[in-house]
Amino acid sequence: MFSKKLRSIPPAVKIAVSFISVIVIGSLLLSLPISNLEISETTYFDNLFTAVSMVCVTGLFTLPVATSYTVFGQIICIILMQIGGLGLMTILATLIMRMGKKMHYSSTIAVREALNRSELGDFKMYLVSILKYTFIIEGTGMFLLAFRFVPEFGFASGLFVALFLAVSAFCNAGFDNIGAYSLQEYVHDPLVNLVITSLIILGGIGFSVWFDVTHNVQSILKNKFRKGWKQSYRMLKIHTRLAINMTVILIVVGTLVFLIVEWNNPNSIGNFTFGEKLLASFFQTVTMRTAGFATLDYELVEPFSLLFFIGTMFIGGSPGGAAGGIKTTTFALIALLIVSEIKGQKHVNYARHTIPFETIRRAIVIVVTFTCFLLAGVGALMLVEDQPFINLLFEAVSALGTVGVSMNLTPELSHISQVVLMMLMFIGRIGPITILLSLSRKSRKTADQLYAKTTILIG
Repeated sequence: MFSKKLRSIPPAVKIAVSFISVIVIGSLLLSLPISNLEISETTYFDNLFTAVSMVCVTGLFTLPVATSYTVFGQIICIILMQIGGLGLMTILATLIMRMGKKMHYSSTIAVREALNRSELGDFKMYLVSILKYTFIIEGTGMFLLAFRFVPEFGFASGLFVALFLAVSAFCNAGFDNIGAYSLQEYVHDPLVNLVITSLIILGGIGFSVWFDVTHNVQSILKNKFRKGWKQSYRMLKIHTRLAINMTVILIVVGTLVFLIVEWNNPNSIGNFTFGEKLLASFFQTVTMRTAGFATLDYELVEPFSLLFFIGTMFIGGSPGGAAGGIKTTTFALIALLIVSEIKGQKHVNYARHTIPFETIRRAIVIVVTFTCFLLAGVGALMLVEDQPFINLLFEAVSALGTVGVSMNLTPELSHISQVVLMMLMFIGRIGPITILLSLSRKSRKTADQLYAKTTILIG
């Protein structure tokens, strides 16, 4: 009877409950004496906030990890970030399938929704491949980062710092176990900057993009480069090409904008060499879209940079990965819709393919819903806090977009405001649409009626 009721639970509810369960368990584990340093000042509320931020792979905190948790506590943090990045249901589904057991169809649908995957074919191989690629990429990142941190912290501590940062970066969590100022000490370090940004991009590009690119590269090698790179690139799925194109455009444009705006700002990159300016601008652009690391103090950058960053945080990464935001492809579809409307075209096209109306409608709903939650969150913060609007907006979009960058404001906020941020982080991680679906009552039959057409004046 219980299993039957469990199977009847809607997928959206299963996703939400799985994240809540991990958050509660994680907060309790972080509250254990073995998890806290003797000098730690954490309360259960701080541990709950940290657990929410880690499971939602955000990066905001009330107290730094380095000065709060023991090695055991930091291991719990790594597990929470890993579960948050991959999703509890993805991990459980993979373990169940590895044991040779079959998942019920409703559970399979829930995992598919969590991964933002449209088809169910080769699902077992897909899940196993996600874990395999994750550990390979994180292991490679840890190995490379060890070259910097082992000489600095010693062999054991250096490897642990490298592991923590590799998992945090790949899962787009943005936490570090070095200090209270993220990676600001390494602003001029090419190894740390490039490895961290590479992990962020790989973690935020989406699982389906990995597999499509991998399959395409294997095909190129098998055919011994008989096909040109352009033709090989066109063999990628339309979604893959759009996600890659948007990621490249956002990174290039963002780097140039930050470089130009902050060029003469002595408080940010004004006193850097050209190479250092370029590296810092590239890092801020990548991390601002979804990750939460920082090599600069964002209280000291120009207001226009903050406004631009708010826009990139709103967009976020790509679907099906650890990134937040409305997603790059959603933003691209809205932009294509606007262009087609300006041109007077009836259909929205990309790469000689027509995008289905249902997909466009879903993109619009996602953007509108995301915006409504953001405005509600900012409004709540404004009612409680006496802070500049741009600062509160920055913090709110960072939470909802599961980015995690901060203007050093989160620790200073009241508990009410921090609860608002926790709610925004949770909504941003599992998706606004998923939240609404989990709260809605499912009726037996959904009426989809067609009435006589009418005209409404707009614009």
